[in-house]
Amino acid sequence: MKKLVFLYCMIASFLVYSDSPKKVLCELEGNYSITYEDFRRNYFNEAVEIAKNVAVTTTQSIFFLNRAKQTLNKDAWDKNKIDVTQYWAIDESSDDLLTLDYVIEPAPVWITQSDWKKEKKETGLMVTHFLENGVMHPNYPEYKVDVYQLTNEVNWFTGKARIKGDIWLKRVDGKRGKDPKIEILAKGKCEKQKRKF
Repeated sequence: MKKLVFLYCMIASFLVYSDSPKKVLCELEGNYSITYEDFRRNYFNEAVEIAKNVAVTTTQSIFFLNRAKQTLNKDAWDKNKIDVTQYWAIDESSDDLLTLDYVIEPAPVWITQSDWKKEKKETGLMVTHFLENGVMHPNYPEYKVDVYQLTNEVNWFTGKARIKGDIWLKRVDGKRGKDPKIEILAKGKCEKQKRKF
């Protein structure tokens, strides 16, 4: 009987250990930039046509988004410093994502609850939050979404993480020069997550 109880305790402790989530805390620093200027060229419209749903982002649509940003005068972007804290909960045995919370301070007002997808890569995890093109912004009904994409990443081998985002909105009333375009980029390190190849 003692052997059975011992065996049961061993199996139970093994199951508890294998299912326990690994907590990963990452602290990032960076900038978010805002502009209200209109684009002089049509790169952005081409990007929207290619990626009707931002959840399916292609290399070509990223290229057009970056080209669209370059058409704006650098002085048009209002840069602000941000701090981001990511709270990852990852399955200890499979490295699969259980939950991700992140806090951006100060948080740009345009960030909202949104759909998301996760991707497990050889080097770590990537989670992309998105809203579909053309939907009304949930918090600001005077704006439609042109692009809404926030990507959080963690890399096991470098012990680093980052967040990158593009939130571009368009006024429903069609007034020119009032469409906010927000770019977010922050990088940093995670606690004790560096692995060796």
